[in-house]
Amino acid sequence: MTDEPSDTILGAYSDEEVAELEKNVVAMPDSAPAHYNLGLAMAQRGEWDGSIDEFRKALKLKPGFEEARVNLAVVLLQKGDLDGCIQESLKALEFRPDLVQACINIGIAFTRKGMMEPAIQSFEKALRIDPNSASAHLNIGNTYLALDDLDKSIEHFTRAVDLMDGFAMAHNNLAVALYHKGKKEKAKHHVYRAKDLGYPVHEDFLKAIEQA
Repeated sequence: MTDEPSDTILGAYSDEEVAELEKNVVAMPDSAPAHYNLGLAMAQRGEWDGSIDEFRKALKLKPGFEEARVNLAVVLLQKGDLDGCIQESLKALEFRPDLVQACINIGIAFTRKGMMEPAIQSFEKALRIDPNSASAHLNIGNTYLALDDLDKSIEHFTRAVDLMDGFAMAHNNLAVALYHKGKKEKAKHHVYRAKDLGYPVHEDFLKAIEQA
């Protein structure tokens, strides 16, 4: 079982593209978008400290830059700075209360801190904003699974795959919940779907499913 933070950090940046973005920052040091774009590229490359620095520069220039704040929270989450992730996500919500990803990131951070009740509350807030957020359904399902509430976890994982059939992680986690619920044939269907979609299904779980 895994969780999934914000999916806003996407794409692949070559060395040449990063060099060009660095030139833009030198040429336009007071441009929040220039710092943001460089931060995004560095985050995609796993250069966490550099991306944090660039996102913070963008936010200093433009405090209401919601994309920069949400992605800063994502990077802090990746680094394990859970309190920092929550703090930045809450700031993002001050500027725009309907940011689904900010709510999801807060929920993930609380889950990792072992604070399940506020995590569920944050995911529920995300779902009130967007009932069709497959990511929110996945993550609240993960929290309920951690609490051994199989019925609620199955409900949310099922909703996630209904919304996005190609959501490999949701298929895998639904298979886990179904297996523990004793619904092994249904679990097989979803674990094979996850595998077909390229998800790295745990070998021990795959063996247990195949022997069920």
